[in-house]
Amino acid sequence: MDFGSTGAMRSPFSPRVRQSITGRRPMGLSSTKKNQSKFMQSAGDQSGDVVYKTPMTTIETYGMPLPVMVTEALTFASGEVSVRMSPCGWCWVVSGRRIVSWARSPSSSGMSSPAPGSTIARELTLPQTDLAHKADLVVIFYEDGAQMPSCIGVSPEGTVRYWSSVGQEGVYVDISCELAGQECERLSDYTPEGLVLATTTCTVVLLTPTVVDGRATVTCRQLRPPSGWLGGIGRRVSLLFFGSMPAHADTKLVGVVVLPGSGETESTIALVSGGPALQLWRGTELYEHELRRPLTEAHARDHLAPHGDLNSLEIMALDVRASGNNGLLLLIATVNVARSPEMRYAIAHISVEDPSHPRVTSLALARGWAAEGGEAPRFVPLAHRAMLYTTNYIALVSTTMSNDKVDYIDICGAGDRVLGAEICGGVPLIFSAKHGVLALLCNDNMISTPSMCESPMGSPCPSDTCEGNLSLYAIDPHEVSLVTRDACGKLKTAFLFHVRRDAVACRALVAELFAGAPSERDVDSVLDRTVLTIATEMLDDVPTGDPRWKPRGGRVADVSLGSSAALELEVQLRDKQRAFTLFIDFLRAVGLWQRLGLVTNESGGGVMSTESALGALAEQLAIATTLRKLQHGADGQLIDAAINEVVNGSSSEGEEEEWVEEALSSGALSPVDVCYRRASRVWRVLRALARAPPPQHAARARALHDAATINILTSVMQAVHKVRAQWQANGSAAPASPPSPHSPHSPPLGPRALLPALVDLHKRALTGFALNCGEASLRAALYEAAGALADLLLSEADHLRHSSHTAHLYERMRRDVIQPFIDEGQVERAAALAEKFKDFELLIEMCIKNDDYDRLFSYIDKYTSEGMAETTFAWLAERSGRLRAALVRVVGVRWAGRLREWLGAAPPRAPLLALHQLQHAHHLRAAATLAHLARNEHDSLGRMTTMASLAKLCLVASDETDVQTSEIWQKLESRLSLAELHTSLPRDIKIHHGLDEDDTKVLPPEELVQMYIESDSSSLTEYDYKKALDLTDFIQDMERRDDLRLRVWCACICRDDWSNCRVDSPNDELNSKMFFRLIDLVHIMGGDLELLLPPVEDILTAPELAELVSDSRFHFIIKYGYECVDTTRNIMVEG
Repeated sequence: MDFGSTGAMRSPFSPRVRQSITGRRPMGLSSTKKNQSKFMQSAGDQSGDVVYKTPMTTIETYGMPLPVMVTEALTFASGEVSVRMSPCGWCWVVSGRRIVSWARSPSSSGMSSPAPGSTIARELTLPQTDLAHKADLVVIFYEDGAQMPSCIGVSPEGTVRYWSSVGQEGVYVDISCELAGQECERLSDYTPEGLVLATTTCTVVLLTPTVVDGRATVTCRQLRPPSGWLGGIGRRVSLLFFGSMPAHADTKLVGVVVLPGSGETESTIALVSGGPALQLWRGTELYEHELRRPLTEAHARDHLAPHGDLNSLEIMALDVRASGNNGLLLLIATVNVARSPEMRYAIAHISVEDPSHPRVTSLALARGWAAEGGEAPRFVPLAHRAMLYTTNYIALVSTTMSNDKVDYIDICGAGDRVLGAEICGGVPLIFSAKHGVLALLCNDNMISTPSMCESPMGSPCPSDTCEGNLSLYAIDPHEVSLVTRDACGKLKTAFLFHVRRDAVACRALVAELFAGAPSERDVDSVLDRTVLTIATEMLDDVPTGDPRWKPRGGRVADVSLGSSAALELEVQLRDKQRAFTLFIDFLRAVGLWQRLGLVTNESGGGVMSTESALGALAEQLAIATTLRKLQHGADGQLIDAAINEVVNGSSSEGEEEEWVEEALSSGALSPVDVCYRRASRVWRVLRALARAPPPQHAARARALHDAATINILTSVMQAVHKVRAQWQANGSAAPASPPSPHSPHSPPLGPRALLPALVDLHKRALTGFALNCGEASLRAALYEAAGALADLLLSEADHLRHSSHTAHLYERMRRDVIQPFIDEGQVERAAALAEKFKDFELLIEMCIKNDDYDRLFSYIDKYTSEGMAETTFAWLAERSGRLRAALVRVVGVRWAGRLREWLGAAPPRAPLLALHQLQHAHHLRAAATLAHLARNEHDSLGRMTTMASLAKLCLVASDETDVQTSEIWQKLESRLSLAELHTSLPRDIKIHHGLDEDDTKVLPPEELVQMYIESDSSSLTEYDYKKALDLTDFIQDMERRDDLRLRVWCACICRDDWSNCRVDSPNDELNSKMFFRLIDLVHIMGGDLELLLPPVEDILTAPELAELVSDSRFHFIIKYGYECVDTTRNIMVEG
């Protein structure tokens, strides 16, 4: 390793890549931009088994277990094995010519990735090579609209093999890069513009997946300097501008980083060689810089004693990472040969905002640890530490404290080795040959709290802090303490003491304000309201440096902590972010964060955690910052119109001070100034954007307007989700209280809410303009934009489903968002959304409509623990005809036991249960079910008869014995007998009671008997009264049964005229009277007169017959008849 060599790289390369490689987010957490499916994105928590553990660090398993194919490739590989982890959610192992790839984690993992929740590995084969393949020359990525990722693998000689889908191993195309013998070293992650391929000597080729004549292929373009006067002269003349770069420089590539552009700034590609030297491409300009001197000076300035010898310091670059959009983090090895041959490591932050003059803004030593020789380490930057790793060890070293201990983990000693490391979704991931994907967790809060400013290694550098812009640095806390006495003023004073690092005064004030810790989470406590008030004021403070914001009545007495001395809106918003972050850090540092409770939601009632309310304010800052960036773009006029509507239009809420309104009216302040000043309510601009009416003159103009509006809203909501994920990842949201997707001042629902406005825009764009637009490309762009908005919108509304009061509103909103895609023929997009947001009924409906039961079965298997099967059963059961039949014949065959349990859980499902039992030849069970249905049927006499008849047929078809079926058989006979008596009612009675239809209700037997008793029809005969007596057999109450029988006999007696009874010829009377004919009929038909015929005393004392009983002739005839009956009975007994 030659530390004395310096130099630069010679190969030119393109500037047009816009995807960032692993770097730092503005919130201070390491992250990457991830390739996303155009349909889905999800997030969740990871937890696994602990593999390595120290007092400060835990390394545990992460994501899904390794597929068997991967384990075999790692275990039985004959040569070198390399591994790479992608931010898109996939990992791959390269062994020989084999690529074995798999999804690192399911879609519900902590990665916002479209990777499917599967442990199935995909195997691909790389091109032939005389050298060794490696994972750094393979990239798996998602292209727009793809359900499966694509893959590009490059051989060391430069042969590119492209698979449009990793699921189709044999479908690929080979392209040669024509590198003239140079060896390929690194292939960058995918960006929409392509992938950057770099050789060991820093030649760069841009690979762009494309489609030519309907076939997927890749274009290769070697990036060269411009053909202008400087580009044509070449490297020798460029030395005049970039300094001396010796020809013997070490140009071996260390790393390639793509930094995305912001606003009108184009993206930057940075290549670092070991020299160390730097190549930068931005636009059409190529810049080359030698880094040894600036790195040496930075090291000497901060870490060498005065008068240190700069020439004695040897520096070599080892690894490079991105830091935001305009910075690089460079791991370097240093040796001070004049003092000690011991090798040490440092991490330098290099600002490339001005590519012609990059600056080393800070250099942090990896303190407390020196190299042990052998393999050079690589690194992953954390908050106040760095993770250095080789194949044999992992070391977490401090970059801020010289006496901090090194956390060293010997992987080799455990029979393991590290094959790679990356930060994905803010989580440091390590790939171990023995355990697969592991997550690094720091027990001492090594990963810092979110930082709104962009600074290397979590520490603000002098060039970025801009302390002069923030007014809080100029406020004397002692003066504030003299003029403020309320809780807000005192807490602001404590905060100012904290900023000035006066810990004693700060903690004394905090202890005075909030003496005792609450026993439980209070609602609207002094602490919570004070904290939220100060945070909101920070977002709404006026910029003190802008003279237009000076009120006429003199200066305002409020202590403006979020005020900025800058005049540019972008800087003012950045300063609000920094002040807000400092305030959050203050709450954590003094122990108030853990004591926060709940606050009342000002907009819609209810309560929310104070942490969530603060998180919502952080989201408002993200909205304001993103809107301001987009305002400089092509669609800025839409944002201008929305801001004007919010400030001056009908949606203005008149909340500004009188002097602000006057300045606005006079033109001293613009609507943009007023809007961004009150950042806590900037969400209203999104609502105004969504409600803005489109042009009415042409369908194309309307479609363009809606597509542009949706793209703006999508960009803003993505920024909000990013901030929210970072907020939650740092433990800033209470588990029991999910963060609100709006400002505490914004209602989630109602006429002033944002969500309904977004839903209306989404529906209007799809149903109103998409089909009417004649351009296929514009229509596709509108569908794509609407799909992205739908995904974000439903994620935003997810909090509604957690409450029983709003769950139905969420379900309706979900259907309103997804259904238009189906109506417009975008079925796959609708299915992806329905699957992600668990609209099971819509998935079922689509599968049934397309007669795709295999897909339906896959959904049921996938969501079996979430009740998908029961939802399918219910959906089919509510239909009729073939769909209900499909429940038994198709779905029921696959999930017989589960369907049986579901059908048996509710009585209304009994008919389907019987059919299900018949489908599986359980005849006795079906008979019992049908008998139960017949016994409980009251609405249809025909249905009762059918159920009872089918039950009898099931009993006949069953293989059971008569003993087992006799009880059911008797019950069925009883129901059929009742049905027969029901249908044989006399016609006059049916007409009188409205029972003359084809099918009637099943009336109770007692009610039917009463009809006979009360009937005035003259057509009734003894046969009809015999039916009435038969009906009394179905009455269980013996006393009531006997009473009804008595009344039936009395009704029969009243049918005859007894006034002319001939006592001289009683036998003739017995033959002529219906009462005695009924007795004779009962006897003839086998009836038991002892049970059915009441005693003569009951007849003679019946109230209905009181008038007849007073006639002695009636009395005589009745007794005579009973005597004849007794005589006949005795004769039969003696015979």
